[in-house]
This record gives sequence, C-alpha cells and structure tokens, in this order.
Amino acid sequence: MLDLAARSAFHVPRLEPVPGWYFGQWDRKDPGAWTRRLIWRLAQSRGYDGPVTTGWYFGLRFNHHLLGDISQCTYVDGRYEPNEMFAMSRLIGPGMCVVDVGANAGIFTLMAASLAGEGGSVHAFEPSPRDRERLLANVSINALKNVHVHSQALGREAGKATLEVAGSDHPGHNTIGGFAYSADTRAGSIEVDLMSLDDFAQGLTRLDLLKIDVEGSETSVLQGARETLRKFRPIIVAEAYDPSLRQLGTSASELLQLVRSYDYEIRVFGPSGTAEPLVDDKLTGVNVLCLPR
Repeated sequence: MLDLAARSAFHVPRLEPVPGWYFGQWDRKDPGAWTRRLIWRLAQSRGYDGPVTTGWYFGLRFNHHLLGDISQCTYVDGRYEPNEMFAMSRLIGPGMCVVDVGANAGIFTLMAASLAGEGGSVHAFEPSPRDRERLLANVSINALKNVHVHSQALGREAGKATLEVAGSDHPGHNTIGGFAYSADTRAGSIEVDLMSLDDFAQGLTRLDLLKIDVEGSETSVLQGARETLRKFRPIIVAEAYDPSLRQLGTSASELLQLVRSYDYEIRVFGPSGTAEPLVDDKLTGVNVLCLPR
C-alpha cells in the first residue's frame, strides 16, 4: 500500500533553473509535495526503502530509495540539482560521449544516455557495490543500451584505494578520503581498483562532457586526465566542495588552479540558478561549470 501511495503521489516537475535551490529543499507551495513528504516520513519511520519506481525526466523511469537522503530531493521535491541538470540538458546532444565519474544511482547518467541517444555513449563510474547495483537497476528498467557501467574509481594513476562506504541514509557520500559531514556514518570499507581517465580514454574516439562528483577526489581525477582534456577538450561539470577536498589534502583553490592550468574558463552554479562568472574565486555554490577556451 505504501508503494502504491508513493507512486500515485509522485509528479515530475518541469526541468528549469531553480534560483536558490539547495539539497533537501522542497516546494512548500505545492500540495503534492506535502503529500509526498508525509509519505516519505512514514517510509522513514517504518524502515521502508522501496524502491519506489516512478516516471522521471525525458520519459525515463527512476527508482527512489526512500531511506536515503537523496530521495528527499528526487521524491519529495521531484528534483535533484535542477540547475546543473538543466545546464547539462542543454549541453548534451545526439551522438555525444559523456563520462560520469561518481555516478551513484545514475541521476545524471540516465539523462545523458537519453540525450546522447543510440549513437552516443555514457561511461558511468561507480565503485560502491550498493550504489552500482542501484545504477544498474535504473539502467535496466530504462533498457538503455548506450550506458557502460564501470566498477573502478578514477584517480591520479592506477592502483588500489580504500573506499569508505557511507550509511544507507547518505548514499551520496562514499569517499576515498574522510567524511566531510558530521552526520555521516560508515557502512563499511572496501578495496577498489583505481585507474586514471588518461588510461581509460585511450579507448575513446571522443569525449564531450565530463561530470565529476567524488566527494573530495575531484582534484585527483583531473590530475589523471591531463592528456584527455588536452586531446578532447570536454566540458566539465564538477563538485568543488572545500571540506571534502581537504579530507584528501587538497582544496577548492587548488582545484580551480588546476582547471585553469588546462586552459578552461570556470563558472559557478550560484544563487541565480545559472552558471555565473566566478569572481575572485568566490564559490557561491558547490558545483562548477568549466568551459574549454
């Protein structure tokens, strides 16, 4: 009954910039959002994870796992990082190749696959077995043939690393460094294979957009992508959250400096809901849009 009620109450809003959007917000003017919030809180109190499968953007379907905080965005609000998603929807076209580093359950992977079409491809990297299983399930229910899922983590060079897998309440916080949020709990640690984007991209003939959200490893990923960025000049959408980066001995400032050394212009997804010019390296949001000059 809870699954039926959850599916019946869901509605996919229009994809558009949402000024001031933040993680965990929901539209309090929408009666449907109040209903979904009540259902979400009931599921949390009963330990009901689902998944609840609903319609999603671009005619896709998506599995919401209600015990995770991401579902407070995807299910209650019906949106997840809408400003970044809207921008990427305007940048990805038929036949393109997209690499999604830190794909998690596949929110951006699914969109990219739909927009790139049969002639395009999406390479999704997700080293967490739990979240890779969810990613594969979302790819399967949409019968996407152009998505290739990889279990490796990307970094500066090939090797091994220890991945700290976050608890099921914060599935987006898996990290090779320490957790940046005080509320995070550890579900366990696993050893994962590391490879560089430069090594992987030797098998690519094009790369149009690179999305990176790896809880502090963004600098390492880009350090291992020097030749790939020089050769293909992809657009980059990356998280630049200083507390996460500092867990791995780097910083947002170092990340921005590295991106500029590759001859990229940097914009930040700020309060306006669009990618704003970066002034004095003041990050008014956690995600940046990097455009090749």
